[in-house]
Amino acid sequence: MALPNTLRGTYINLLLGDGATPEVFTPVCGLTARGLTKQANTNDQFVRDCADPESVPVRKVIVTGEQVDITGSGLMDRSRLEDMNAAFKTYRNWRYEIDEPATDQVYGGYYSGSGVLTNLELGATDDDFVTVSLSIVSDGDWTFTAA
Repeated sequence: MALPNTLRGTYINLLLGDGATPEVFTPVCGLTARGLTKQANTNDQFVRDCADPESVPVRKVIVTGEQVDITGSGLMDRSRLEDMNAAFKTYRNWRYEIDEPATDQVYGGYYSGSGVLTNLELGATDDDFVTVSLSIVSDGDWTFTAA
């Protein structure tokens, strides 16, 4: 049996840049779920075979763009709420870091680029902790840097 080489979710971090030179990235603490989606946007058209116009057409695709969307949710870190409010609807540098245990490094690194915090949701329920949910959309090119 061959099992996949897995990684625990606690080794994924979302970090916000401070805009300084050199830029310092600080984790958004308290998140218990973090997601990154890379998407290629496309236009497609069905094309017929000129030699056999009665044949079933095939799809041809043009890549029109790419985007990165990041989501996070978990417990609200009161010490970072001011930073999150300042980042709302502004262009900031973000990192989505894939860290690994030092004893088992296979594929570490981070995605990074400019993004806009478009959604910041706080939730409160009596007798429970305050939660946070956030969404970030890319603005420009995002790259992956191997550790």
